[in-house]
Formats: sequence, structure tokens, C-alpha cells
Amino acid sequence: LDIKTSLYVLTYNSPEQFAQIAQTWLENGWQNCHRRILVDNSTDPSTYMRYQELCHWYHFEHIKKADNIGICGGRQFVAEHFAESDSEYMVFIEDDMFLNSPEDIGEDKFGFPKYVENLYEKSLSIIHRNRYDFLKLTYCEFYGDNSAAWAWYNVPQPVREKFFPDHPKLPEEGLGEPPLVQPKSRSRYKGLNYLEGDYHYCNWPIWVSKEGNFKIFLDTKWERPYEQTWMSHVFQQQQRGLIKSAVLVASPITHDRFAYYPAEERVES
Repeated sequence: LDIKTSLYVLTYNSPEQFAQIAQTWLENGWQNCHRRILVDNSTDPSTYMRYQELCHWYHFEHIKKADNIGICGGRQFVAEHFAESDSEYMVFIEDDMFLNSPEDIGEDKFGFPKYVENLYEKSLSIIHRNRYDFLKLTYCEFYGDNSAAWAWYNVPQPVREKFFPDHPKLPEEGLGEPPLVQPKSRSRYKGLNYLEGDYHYCNWPIWVSKEGNFKIFLDTKWERPYEQTWMSHVFQQQQRGLIKSAVLVASPITHDRFAYYPAEERVES
């Protein structure tokens, strides 16, 4: 496809985590991205040289932040960087989101495939042909899956009552039973199934179009953004018919953090 794209990776104090992530994505099609950008939030000076070596090896642009701007702060930075680029679409990943390989033959809990051949070309074609604002690249995520309307937990109460009349209140304890997403359509492209519908925004890997990027991150901006804030914002725009989204009927991404850091160092924004 003659479409300019960007792959962004957010990393923190773990060059080897980044190295393995880069390997899995670039071996499975994302070497075709026109730009590869590492957003480096590291605070350990001993990692700097290794990151530079890896960026040279994997052909990534290395953007070193002066401070740890956090996961959502990183996403906001990426949105602004992407907006000023000549790429039409971008994918943002964290350094513990591995793309499954051909050896990962199997199915997720729904029976959806965990490996998709030519995922880059197929998924990019899907978002481009349908003019989606964003396309989610995996049905199952670390904390849940896309059968549930996770935005239900995060929207204001009047919005919850209006759009979820059968589920007007949050559970007093635990997660309860969130309402389900009803797909608007089911389609297939070169053997890859996908569902169009009001699927929740989250920080798991998604294709985002230039226009979708403005709608999600830039038309409205928060001083300290959080995933839950974006999720609520996107849901409300979906209900107004302003954001068009879809999800793949596949789970080709696996979470694996093997280089741990202290929990108190985790920064959201």
C-alpha cells in the first residue's frame, strides 16, 4: 500500500524490552511503516546509549524526553507529533505489547485466531477502505475484551442513564456485568474478519487516522489526560456519530513485561 504510516513505541528504563518488542513487530509486517519512532521516558542514564544503539539497528527515530511524561502523557505527545507529520495513519504501542508470531498457532477464549498473516497490510487496508477513525488491532486485551462496553464504567452518570437504560447504575462492588457491545456490521477482508461498532478507546494498540487523531486527542485536550477520560470522550463522540470505529476478530497481541520496574515509578500523565 502506498500509504504513509508511523509506528510509535513508548518505553521506560528497559532497552531489552524494547528490543524484543521491535523484533516481533518488524518481523511481522510493521517494517513497512514509513516512520518508526521511539518515545523514551527513561530516567536511568545507563540505558541511554543502549537505546541509541537499538534505534540505529532497528531504524527508529529516538525521541528522549527530559522527564518521564507517563503512559498517557506519552500518548498525548505522540498525537501531537503525528498531527505534524506527513503520515496518514499511526499505531502506538507500549514496550510490553508483543505481536504474535506464526509459531503462536492457537485461538483466544472466543475461538478467534492469535496470529494473522500479513496483519499490517490487511489491517491498514481495512481502516483505509472504511475510513475508520480508529481500528482496534486485538479483540482480547490484558484486562478484558471487546465484547463489553467498557466505557460504561467511565462516562458521567447522565450519559450512562441515557445510553445504557438497562444498566443505569454501576455496581456497588466489583465490576458487575457491563453491557455488551452490539456490532453494527460484520465484514471480512482477505480472510480477516472485523466488526464495526462503538468499541471503546483504550491504550492497547490501534490504528488511528489523521482525522481520528484530532477527534480523540486534539480537538479537546486535558492538562493531565487519562485512559478513562479518553474512553468516555470517545464514547460520547461515537453516540453523536462523530467517530467511526471497528475491531479485528482476532487477538494477535500478547502482553508480556519481563523487565519490571517499581510500581511507584509508574506514571500515567
